[in-house]
Amino acid sequence: MAAGRVIVLNGTSSAGKSTLAAALQARLAAAGECWIVFALDDLFAKLPFAWVTYGDHVGAHADEGIAFELVDGEVVRRVGPIAERILDAYRGMVARAALAGLDVIVDEVLLGEAEWRSWQVELAGLEVRWVRVDCALDVAEARERSRPERLPGMARSLHGTVHRHPSYDLRADTSATVPDTAAAAIVAGLAW
Repeated sequence: MAAGRVIVLNGTSSAGKSTLAAALQARLAAAGECWIVFALDDLFAKLPFAWVTYGDHVGAHADEGIAFELVDGEVVRRVGPIAERILDAYRGMVARAALAGLDVIVDEVLLGEAEWRSWQVELAGLEVRWVRVDCALDVAEARERSRPERLPGMARSLHGTVHRHPSYDLRADTSATVPDTAAAAIVAGLAW
């Protein structure tokens, strides 16, 4: 069985990655290709809330899990040992799915060089395309304000960080491009 392929959509919070992933999945499905979508949010949603600090909620065990806190006007992410294992499992799940012959679209917010290196190790030997998902900060912040579940300031805090380490094969700007048009450009630019 041949290994599957991986497309990683990396960008700041509220850049439209989830919407772009769905549009890309639909476009590929229309061409007869079955792609599944993995997002870290899906995995962290399974973490008991006591292991999470987010907004006004302070989890009793968040020091072991994950915390998003506002510090001097910036959202800071702290990752404890359980959250580190979740991040490792997430990258491993993507790699394992591709090794099982599934094509995978990843909705990612890459926050550091260590995570970039971990992705390189996990995806070694697989066909992978990294897509830089750009979004003007004012657009991302407007989207963030329109979504009450989003922590204000997250897009701004991540905007300068997410593209620092990856090297990209393709680029999509979701500021002014509708998701289907951006998905079409990605499909046209894929060279497997």
